[in-house]
Amino acid sequence: MQLSEQTVPSPSPLSIDEQYKNARALLREALKATGRVYLSHRTDDHFYQLSDQEQLDVIKGIGNWANTVLEFVASGGDHRNTKNLVRYYLARMSLLTPMGFIDNIVDGDIVEIYGDDAKRLFFNPELFDYSSYAPDVMFSNQWWNLYQRDGDISQKIHDYCIDIFVGRKADPFVPDLPVCEVTEIKSRGRYTSSMMMKSMSPVKVGDKVVGVACLERLKLLSGEQIQSTHPLS
Repeated sequence: MQLSEQTVPSPSPLSIDEQYKNARALLREALKATGRVYLSHRTDDHFYQLSDQEQLDVIKGIGNWANTVLEFVASGGDHRNTKNLVRYYLARMSLLTPMGFIDNIVDGDIVEIYGDDAKRLFFNPELFDYSSYAPDVMFSNQWWNLYQRDGDISQKIHDYCIDIFVGRKADPFVPDLPVCEVTEIKSRGRYTSSMMMKSMSPVKVGDKVVGVACLERLKLLSGEQIQSTHPLS
């Protein structure tokens, strides 16, 4: 008697909720590796108001960032060495910046890389020192929905980004922007920092521009300092 073949069921794909839970656990480990603590998960998490594709993009962004940090630290890298961490991220993701951008990075700087949807692809962990947003929020919003600053300065940054994506600015450059105050819009702490934009640069895959890198210097301001002029060291 020939036994009928039994089909072994394939594992069920993880639900979005399970993927998000795993991504946050990974992010928690990455933050721990840099001496930081993940803020508590909230039942009203904005993540669940996003579209399915936006949720997947957030999960992917968290995974890329957390794995970059964990792998860099596991290889013996110092997460406080911003220049080396940025180099590692770019190599890991097969991305390039034109000559000169990385050379200008010094420890204590903030490097943010944004995609063509104006959402973060990468930032060095020191950004959390100036932020009261939950970590996962950093990957799911356009920058103008997270921060408020002088409208003319925001417009100028937006225009510079367009110039980069269309090829009008192909090399790293120092943007013509004053030191300005940047305030969180939706966070619990509503932190305000003074920001100096030191450099902006295209980020490429081959010859195609896929992102914008911003090199910044931040200083967290107290309530008494807000609306005052404070040069950055």
